[in-house]
Amino acid sequence: MRILIVLSLMIALAGCVSESQPGTFSSEFDQQEAAKTRVSLGLTYLKNGNYSQAKQNLDKALAFAPRLAETHYGLAYYYQVVGETERADESYQTAMSLAPRDANIANSYGAFLCQDGRYEKAKEFFMRALNARQYANSAETYENMALCAQSQGQAEDAIEYLNSALKHQPGRAKTLFILTEMYVATEQYGLAQETLRRYERVARVSPDSLWMAIEIAKGQGDIRAANGYGDMLLRMYPDNSLTRLYVERQKSNPQPVVKVKAKTDAVVKKETQAPSEPVVATQPKPEQVMQAPQAPQAETESVQKFHIVQPQENLYRLSLKYNIKLDTLKEWNGLNTNGSIRSGMKLWLVPPAEQSN
Repeated sequence: MRILIVLSLMIALAGCVSESQPGTFSSEFDQQEAAKTRVSLGLTYLKNGNYSQAKQNLDKALAFAPRLAETHYGLAYYYQVVGETERADESYQTAMSLAPRDANIANSYGAFLCQDGRYEKAKEFFMRALNARQYANSAETYENMALCAQSQGQAEDAIEYLNSALKHQPGRAKTLFILTEMYVATEQYGLAQETLRRYERVARVSPDSLWMAIEIAKGQGDIRAANGYGDMLLRMYPDNSLTRLYVERQKSNPQPVVKVKAKTDAVVKKETQAPSEPVVATQPKPEQVMQAPQAPQAETESVQKFHIVQPQENLYRLSLKYNIKLDTLKEWNGLNTNGSIRSGMKLWLVPPAEQSN
């Protein structure tokens, strides 16, 4: 799942720590501050992918201050990243027992529980964070709640939580984009278009935003606009995976506007002659074009039989990306009802009969 887990440890970085002799500390040595510094270093190493240094610093923090909630919070996140779920759970519980009113820990623990499929328990800790006084990250927690609801197929609840997040932080780009996705998934294309415009005012154009624009235009039956956004995708991001997917879909179904046959030729001619639309849209690189199969959905799937799950991705977004129903992905991959996936996992995009290494 793509649940956002931001560690807000509020660490006051200490200066140089002097030790008088190995194993002993000077009278001025502040073990609490030293532990916080080690936690900060550990999380920095973890963010940069240096797991061994991260663990060493977190272990030193634990030695300095075994009763410091931030230390167990940092360890919980470390164990979560490396996939040691039981240890992560234990560390989160210890952190919460030491700081039961810490809203940041409650929010992150809720996100962890949601990733682990324990939705009701997750909601309990999200609400604990939201009900805490002087909590400044309500938008983040509502976003986490939305992603949790989304993973359970509760689209209406997810949309409600996302709108609540935007009340606290109207210009939060990530929330605006996820809300756009939810409106597209529920075929509320007018609201999707409005939300995407809000997103574009606070974020740069990206392959994902252009893809959303294509999906919205198609949903509204505006094929010319969809083709225009597709041309922008080709020009600006020729090597992106979404661009390759767009090329394959165009190859498999180049004229989806059969309902307006009388206008098709004129539209194509007009778009081809338009000076602002270069020919790059009709000249994809040979290596980007793969053999198209027979059925429209199967055509897209045969281009890429599986997907390697990346950090922060979730099953719902991948179902949108590959145009495969959520339940179908679960069935093809033998996933349980909550559809939990993990980073590095191979997710099949074709039926079991077509799966092969």
